[in-house]
Formats: sequence, C-alpha cells, structure tokens
Amino acid sequence: MSWAAGEFSQEEDRYSEVLRRQWGSPTLRGIYRDAYGADYPEEADPFGFVTRTDLARITELVAVEPGELLADLGCGRGGPGLVVARERGAVLRGVDVVEAAVTEARELARELGGEAEFAVGSFEQTGLADHSCAAVMSVDAFWMVWDKPGSLAELGRILRPGGRFVFTTWEPSYLDHRELLTEAGFEVLVHEHTPDWLHRQLAVYRGILGHRRRLADEMGQTAAATLIAEARETRSVLATTPRVLIAASTPA
Repeated sequence: MSWAAGEFSQEEDRYSEVLRRQWGSPTLRGIYRDAYGADYPEEADPFGFVTRTDLARITELVAVEPGELLADLGCGRGGPGLVVARERGAVLRGVDVVEAAVTEARELARELGGEAEFAVGSFEQTGLADHSCAAVMSVDAFWMVWDKPGSLAELGRILRPGGRFVFTTWEPSYLDHRELLTEAGFEVLVHEHTPDWLHRQLAVYRGILGHRRRLADEMGQTAAATLIAEARETRSVLATTPRVLIAASTPA
C-alpha cells in the first residue's frame, strides 16, 4: 500500500505488475517467512500480510456451513480463500482483477483440493448472482478499491440476507469503515486490530529494502520499484494507519 503526502492512495493499477510477478520471487516469500515465523501460512502461499492467526479468525467469522458459497474478492493466487473454504467445507468462488492470478489460483485449487472456481472480476463487478453468497471474504485488497460505496452495494447484492463480509485492510484516521458499512446497510459485528501487525509489517519492509537487487532480478524493475517505494513511503504513517479485521452482516 502507499500513502503519498499523508494521503491514503487507492491505486489498483499501480500494483498490477506486482500482482503478476509476485509468485516468481522466492526472495519475497522468504521475507514474509522470516517476518512471520511459525505464523506464516505456508499452505496458502499468500502475497500480503495475512497470517495463520488471521485466517483462523476469518474462518470463524465467515460462519458459512458446509456446501454454502463463500466468495473471496481480490483473491490473488487463491490460497487464503482455499484454506478458509476447506476448513468450513464451503464452495469457493474467487474473483481477482489480474488474469494471471486467476490462472495461478486454478492451479493451486487443483493441488489443495475442494470445490472452487476462479474468475476475473472486481469488487464493483463480481459476476456473482444475486443473493448467492453466504459470506464474502477479502484479505488486504479492499484498501485498493476506488469506489467503496459502489463495491459495498455490489456486496449487498450478492450476499444473502444475514450474509457476512469479513475482511482485512488498513484504516487511516480519515477513513471510517464502520461508517461506510453502516451507510451501506450493513451491521458491523467486529472491528479489531490484527495481532502484531505493525512489528511484522515493518520487518517485511526492512527485508524488501535489504533485498532490492534480488527482488528486481526476480520480479522485474517495475514490480520491484513499486514494492521498494511502498516500503520507503509507508513506514512513517503506519503508526496511525492500523491494519484491521472487520466483520459485518447484511440485514437478516
């Protein structure tokens, strides 16, 4: 993520090359492993700041029953959603704006098993049917969405009555997700800081800055430059921009 001049910047396009290239970098995976230790969710092979602890909490909060539909928006390579769906016995539908991510997610689904499909789409245009989802999850992707009210309207369309939206994101002082959700007709059930997020995120940024050349070799100059800029720009505002986990539900 990036906060330029103290402002929260939601730039999906800026990260497109990172999303395409992330899986080709063993160095980037190693940076996250070192920062998280035993809490690194190896089986999910994620890109981002999700931990085993986060995934366990998301699994609890989505509250889907076996055979029900769980959507994962901004799913990336699909690992976190596949892990949560497997634990709940749910059917997974993953959606991501990056076609290469969707291709990788389909391959990972074959490796991990479970009933899952992945498609190109966005928060604003999921391609899912009206009231088809028992729950929607999202890991570290909602911050990039420009049209948050429009996206929440789309979530209200695809969630069944009483369905839940469970997600992690960052919350700068001027952005109140609880207010946004309430205005969109959701009831906020949980709003909490994710455990040990600041220490780990700073450790990841130190690793990125310490392996700049290797990341550029593995990911290409454009993707590496985006990660390096994030590591440099974001540290100064993290103390006032917590990483949060939020759960909200549509009216029953």
